[in-house]
Amino acid sequence: MKHYFPVLWMVLFLGSCGADDAKRTDEAGSVKNGAAPSAVPASHSGDTALLVAGIRSEFERINQAPLTSRRFNWQSPEECDPPHQEGTATYYYDNGKLVKIHNHGAEDHGEWKEDYYFRNGKLMFIYLDNAYGGAANPTAYKYQCRYYFNGNQLIKKLESTDPEYHLEQDRIDLMARVAGRLYTATDSTAISRILACEE
Repeated sequence: MKHYFPVLWMVLFLGSCGADDAKRTDEAGSVKNGAAPSAVPASHSGDTALLVAGIRSEFERINQAPLTSRRFNWQSPEECDPPHQEGTATYYYDNGKLVKIHNHGAEDHGEWKEDYYFRNGKLMFIYLDNAYGGAANPTAYKYQCRYYFNGNQLIKKLESTDPEYHLEQDRIDLMARVAGRLYTATDSTAISRILACEE
C-alpha cells in the first residue's frame, strides 16, 4: 500500500458509489436517485437514527456558523508514482477548534471534493462529490456518497442502490484513517504526503 491515494481514487472514479447527476444539497442525508442506506440491525436502528439525526444537526450548525479558515495548496510529491494530483485543502475552525476539512483535488481523468466533519476531534461524517471520465471529458460521470460515524465507527452510509458501486469496508476505513491524519496535519507538505502517497 505504498501509494494508496491513486488506487483509492481509481476505485472511487471507476464506480465506487454509482454515477448520477445529483448536486450536493444542504442536508447531509439527501441523495437523489434512490440512495440505499446501509443495513442496520433492527435492535440498533433506533439508536442509529438518533445518532444520525445528531450528526445532521451538527452538520447544519457547522455549515451555518461563522467559521475561520486556513487554506493549503497540495500536490503529489515527486517521489510518488503518477498520475500527478493536486488540489486545495481548506481547514475550518469554530472558535479555534477544527470542525471541517474540505479537500478539492484533481488529476487528468477526474476531480473530487471531500468534506470531513469532526465533533470533539472525532470524525463524524464524510461527504464525497466526485466526477471522473476520460481525458476529453474528465467530469462525464458524477456521484455522491455519505458516510456517518460515531466514535470513529461507521454507523450509516448512503450510496447508490446498485451494490456494484458501493465502497468496500476497507476503503471506507482507509478514508477514515486519512481524515484522522489530515486532522493532525499542519502544513502543505504533510497534507500532500497524506493525500498523494501512503507513508
